[in-house]
Amino acid sequence: MPANLALRLSAAGQIFISKNRKVSHPWLWGRAVVAGLVLATVGVLFTCMFLAWADLQYITQSYQISQAQETKKQFLDLNRKLRIELSVLTAVPRLEKLAAQLGMEAPQPFQVVNLP
Repeated sequence: MPANLALRLSAAGQIFISKNRKVSHPWLWGRAVVAGLVLATVGVLFTCMFLAWADLQYITQSYQISQAQETKKQFLDLNRKLRIELSVLTAVPRLEKLAAQLGMEAPQPFQVVNLP
């Protein structure tokens, strides 16, 4: 038991001696390293979040562009159908037939006014 006691005293003595010495604080470098790691981790996290947001914006814009192109295609098809309907409704034989049903007839030469 005395050897164990001497071991304890020597360990305790080393602790007291090391506290009395002026030694640079190892935590100063440790804190700097931890702060650097935390800042690097936060930087990587914000970068990842920004890239995810940018990708989401890209996907959203692509979806909106696809919808706009589909709407444009539908409007062009409707425009084509309306032009066909307009040409059918304003066809000369159809208008002559409607005029005959309403009791109209071709104008006399003196009823025609030529515009310059």
